[in-house]
Amino acid sequence: IEEASKRDHRKIGKQQELFFFNAVASPGSCFWTAHGTRIFNRLQELLRAEYRVRNFQEVITPNIYAADLFKRSGHYQNYNSDMYGFKVEGQEWFLK
Repeated sequence: IEEASKRDHRKIGKQQELFFFNAVASPGSCFWTAHGTRIFNRLQELLRAEYRVRNFQEVITPNIYAADLFKRSGHYQNYNSDMYGFKVEGQEWFLK
């Protein structure tokens, strides 16, 4: 456990100033620094190159979903207290 702690990406990322978190602005969301963004983008390029090699197609899905989806999957019942949710015009939504 001690060895794994030394390689914790959250700790290393902060030490190397790759990203930071701000609980007031957006709890749980990562803010990438310029250097971290360069690394992130390079990893995205690598993934996309591998997609092409394997004939995969990239898709982009929404970042928010109606609560009904999570109720259907069982996530709502099991993880609701740990999910980021909000209401819009009386309908409940959650971040994926």
